[in-house]
Amino acid sequence: MMDRFLNNKWSIRIIALILAAILFISVHADNNGSTQIQTSSQTDTEVIQNVPVEVYYDKENLYVSGVPETVTVTITGPRSIVQNAKAQQDFTVYVDLRNASIGEQNVKLQIKDLSDRVKATISPDTATVNVQEKVTKKFSVDVELGQSVVAAGYEAGTPEVSPKKVSITGAKDTIDQIAYVKATIDDSGGHKEDFTAEAEIVAFDSKLNKLDVEIDPQKVEVTVPVSKVGKSVPLTIKQTGSPPDDLSISSITPDRDEVVVIGDDAVLDKINKIELSVDVSNITADTVKEITIPVPEGAISVQPTSVEVKIKTAKKSGNDSSDNQSSSSDSTAEQGADSNNSSDDSSNSTDTSKTFSDVAIAETGLNDDLTAKLISPANGKVNVTVKGPSSTVNGLSSNSFKVIADLSKATESESYSAKLAINNLPSDVSYTLSQTTAKYSITKKSATDT
Repeated sequence: MMDRFLNNKWSIRIIALILAAILFISVHADNNGSTQIQTSSQTDTEVIQNVPVEVYYDKENLYVSGVPETVTVTITGPRSIVQNAKAQQDFTVYVDLRNASIGEQNVKLQIKDLSDRVKATISPDTATVNVQEKVTKKFSVDVELGQSVVAAGYEAGTPEVSPKKVSITGAKDTIDQIAYVKATIDDSGGHKEDFTAEAEIVAFDSKLNKLDVEIDPQKVEVTVPVSKVGKSVPLTIKQTGSPPDDLSISSITPDRDEVVVIGDDAVLDKINKIELSVDVSNITADTVKEITIPVPEGAISVQPTSVEVKIKTAKKSGNDSSDNQSSSSDSTAEQGADSNNSSDDSSNSTDTSKTFSDVAIAETGLNDDLTAKLISPANGKVNVTVKGPSSTVNGLSSNSFKVIADLSKATESESYSAKLAINNLPSDVSYTLSQTTAKYSITKKSATDT
């Protein structure tokens, strides 16, 4: 029976057809499964930050506040579509307020022009907005100057603003809150002459909270008159008292070289320096002292009112105290110290210090086409403290060296700072200066000068 069935050609054809159908169905099912797996593996998620928000409303008659400028959008879907959306960012996040009523309300942020095959979420997805009648008013502008805009010893007059009034547009209730309209200049310029600057305008309420309004123009031009009210004068240090016998004062250095004296011109003309007395009687180690600056007779005040003075010390050997005291008292005592040095060679190796007051500053290196006028120190002199072996230091005088201001790199400037240095000192002697820099006014020579 089976043999007869297998020998029949139609039976064979039917069996082959059935087997082919089974094979086709099996392959098709496998392909569908692999396609689904492959497709799911290409799903991607991207986070796009700083997406701008558009607001649709009646811009001629209404003013809207409270809508975030940007949001974060997270999109999920097929990788190719997600990557293209991230690269092109051709979709739009928006708030539709065309039918909104006046007042505060909570609205939903929406997205459009994005493929239906991706899912998008917006963060934040809602905003509390305030829809108000649009109002425009004109306001006068007040100028506010930062503390460092004008140099010490100078004061600013009444600024001139151009234009004097600006137009401010916003919600009616916001406009009603405006208490101050300010143009602030804070350029740290240290101006000594009249100047003009551009300043941005900001509107504030009575508690100085910045208000969300539109200002036209956003910036104004401010001209500030500047006048001199004081004079910059150098500080000189005067050491008073004596430290303990086993200690010497290496240097006394203030944290600033000059101060500003406020007063009438007739009084200021007579003031060329301020002497600062520093008592070292109780000094036992390196220290910093705050010293009140004395107000010169006839002057109104001094700016600043005090300075910090750094005092450096050095330990002395037992043989050193008598030499140091004699070298700092007077010329007769110096001669006694020299006699001691000649009779006892061991003192030659002991360090001592000596201060020379009012040593003149010399200039060097200035280009031929420039002229230099010394501004500070006003008297053109500094104090020099030298330190080294007693035999060397005691043999020095103010004519033994020069204080030099290097002007080789000077260019045109109202206030050029030149570093001070000393020439012709012996190699085994160190020094400190009461003022480490000098200020010059550098100008080009006129044709008549050359």
